[in-house]
Amino acid sequence: MHRYGVSTSNPEADMLARQSWLWLTTFFLISSTLSACGTDAPPTPPLESTLESSEAPLLGTVTCLLGTTTISFSPPLTNTPQDTTVSGVGSLTNCISLLTSPVTSGTTNFPAALRPGLACDDLLGIRGGTVNIVWNTGETSQLSLTQVVISGGSSVKETAQIGTVVSGKYAGATAVRTLTFVTADLENACASPEGLPQYTALQTLALTLIP
Repeated sequence: MHRYGVSTSNPEADMLARQSWLWLTTFFLISSTLSACGTDAPPTPPLESTLESSEAPLLGTVTCLLGTTTISFSPPLTNTPQDTTVSGVGSLTNCISLLTSPVTSGTTNFPAALRPGLACDDLLGIRGGTVNIVWNTGETSQLSLTQVVISGGSSVKETAQIGTVVSGKYAGATAVRTLTFVTADLENACASPEGLPQYTALQTLALTLIP
């Protein structure tokens, strides 16, 4: 007999030889399998992280298209400079958020502040101020703004106030707030003996968040 590479004339010896050959073959098979299982393949980079690293950061925006604000003067403002306390309250609606946490509306205000030597002509001048916003989410933002642009004709004028969100929600965002009012309402009231106690203007707000 020549199977398994051995051959004797003794059946018992043949059986022992076959068993030895099977054990040896099994040992080599198991050793080869364990060696293959123990080999670590190089890790494959996660697809998600690869995609994230290739994406450029995007700008986030918040635009509130409709709103009004009422600015009050005490004592009423006139064409003659005088110390006047100024305050204001308003609202923002139809807010649209893109690539940032959403809001839909808000209320605006700035606390009463004494303005020395203020006259009606100063309403169209360059000046700074702080505006606070309470969003419909309950979160707040504080804006520091400077009025830098004046446009419009004899009947309607628009001022643009440019600055940043200095604290709260959207902190660090650039801000542009516009106020549009009827010129005659201001001029007629300022020229009257009673003066201008308050005026109401349309307002919009645009925020841009740079990542």
